[in-house]
Amino acid sequence: MRLIRILLMVVVVVVLGLVALVVLLPGEKIAKIAADQVKAQTGRELSFDGKVGLSWYPVLGVSTGAVTLGNADWSDAGPMFRAESAAIGVDAMSLIGGDIRITKIEAVRPEVLLEVAKDGRANWELFPESGAATETSASGESGLGGLVLESLNIRDAKLRYVDHGGESFEISDVDAALRWLGKGKPAEVDLTLRPAGDEVSLNAVVSDLEGLLGGAVTNVQAKVRAAGASVDFDGRAALDPQVAGMLDANVPDPDALMKALGLAPSGVAGPAGIKGEITLTKEGQFSLRNGSITAFGNSLTAQADVFTNGPRPVVNAQFSAGGLNLVPLMGSGGESAPSTAGWSKDPIDASALGLIDGEIGLSAESIDLGSAKLGKTRAIVAIKNSRAVVTLREAHIYDGVASGKVVANNRKGFSARADVSIAGLELQKLLSETAGVTRLSGKGKADISVLASGKSMHALMNSLDGSGSVDVGQGKISGIDLDRLLRGQPGGGTTVFDALSGSFVIKKGILSNDDLLLSLPSVIAKGAGTVGIGPRNIDYLFTPQLRSETDDGLAVPVEIKGSWDNPQFIPRLDKALGRDVDLEIDKVTDKAKSEVKQKLEEKLGVQSGEEQSVEDALKQKLEDKAVDKLKNLLGGN
Repeated sequence: MRLIRILLMVVVVVVLGLVALVVLLPGEKIAKIAADQVKAQTGRELSFDGKVGLSWYPVLGVSTGAVTLGNADWSDAGPMFRAESAAIGVDAMSLIGGDIRITKIEAVRPEVLLEVAKDGRANWELFPESGAATETSASGESGLGGLVLESLNIRDAKLRYVDHGGESFEISDVDAALRWLGKGKPAEVDLTLRPAGDEVSLNAVVSDLEGLLGGAVTNVQAKVRAAGASVDFDGRAALDPQVAGMLDANVPDPDALMKALGLAPSGVAGPAGIKGEITLTKEGQFSLRNGSITAFGNSLTAQADVFTNGPRPVVNAQFSAGGLNLVPLMGSGGESAPSTAGWSKDPIDASALGLIDGEIGLSAESIDLGSAKLGKTRAIVAIKNSRAVVTLREAHIYDGVASGKVVANNRKGFSARADVSIAGLELQKLLSETAGVTRLSGKGKADISVLASGKSMHALMNSLDGSGSVDVGQGKISGIDLDRLLRGQPGGGTTVFDALSGSFVIKKGILSNDDLLLSLPSVIAKGAGTVGIGPRNIDYLFTPQLRSETDDGLAVPVEIKGSWDNPQFIPRLDKALGRDVDLEIDKVTDKAKSEVKQKLEEKLGVQSGEEQSVEDALKQKLEDKAVDKLKNLLGGN
């Protein structure tokens, strides 16, 4: 019993001694101990202004007026941390042992400065590399000694980020909280930002906070939430920075997210997201493996490497997709301008060509370009210094396969060049989708080489230079029989032709052709003239002619003139076979004239009126029939 009483007396004395120590120890002394510990571990000055108050229940602590934490020695931007007031709680037993275990820090309206020097050093690297911050002593204790922060709460903070080699920004109205139970225990960080009024929250769990602050790589789980968007990361990270792990980002409304972040609209329509294994090295290399990307209603698988340590990011990537819709990226449904308005004079913004360098491979089962639709496509895009070269390895279009190169250059003004060949081209699909003409069909090949330059689509089309050719084998023209038409029997039917070929030259937006040839068993049709691609007009002569041994069979030339929107079809019967029809008729005898007139009246159903000659009636009849049929042929239906 005596022994028990002695032990109880010892306990009482110890407790009374601790209480007396707490009561008698000045607040300034506690503040000095804390400042000395911070100085010893970080090399930074921790200073308190005004009266320092002492509290000892429920925890030992001090409350201060203004408090500041010094910046890195290479910075002249002022303190890294300052606050109007702060409260600090410490563990009494740890304090007596010479260590400092901070149980809480609360700061009111603090200002935090995060700064990066031109050489990449960051002011939040609190523990000098020359010290033992990242090393472990023989006893297993970290170089941080007994410095432990259990709880941090910051309200209404201002955060400034200054990168002396890049961009800077400032965010106000920030709340932050840290919960950490000490060495070997995970730390939980909550951060709430309001860049534009709406909350952007970050929650992270760090397995080794002490190691992270000391520059080590540690396990990190992080979640970001804003405007309905979620970004989740599970992996490893360091502050230099280094990141490796799984990323899963889901953004239902990209523009809403950009607004919440205080940034300009992204221009991305519809949900967007990215998922995969990411790696970021301290040298600035970003990698994505086994990735999937969603944007503009498209889903792609991706493998990518991005190098950011040059004048422009260098991107080497491979993308694969099923169906790919690029219409939302092209504006106005992929059309350059409504047909009645002419080519658009709006400036072309090709600045995106200067954003990156690198090589990007793309494979897709189909690509919708609005005005054209591609089937299975394999292409490589090489970009360097605002010049992109698209190499088409394979592009199925209009039942054919296209190959070649397309170049877009924005180094000294915008220009574009295309050198493309298409084999197995189906004319009906091409003409129906581009010109609304559905009656002409047949398979063939086409070669085209064109160059254009200018700041708008109008300028490009009016500067167009180049050449090309089209060669089609057997085909048909539905709804018209040229043989019957030229033999004086206008009507329906089908024209089966043996070949269709032609070549062209383009100069300053004007296409010239003089060798169009349509070959049928008993009819041959030729064409020559110009098509104004820039001014959107046409001046073309199309001449179907009956075959004969002397090459002087009946021909009915038709001029096609006017604008693309309202072309005029003008039969030139007076130029048939290169002769003047009225003059030729005058040369025959009256008897022959009478016989010819009678046969024509019976054959074609032509009846001359009192004020209309048979010749005029014949011309009118042929004109009406030819115009109707050629309009049907060239106009689509």
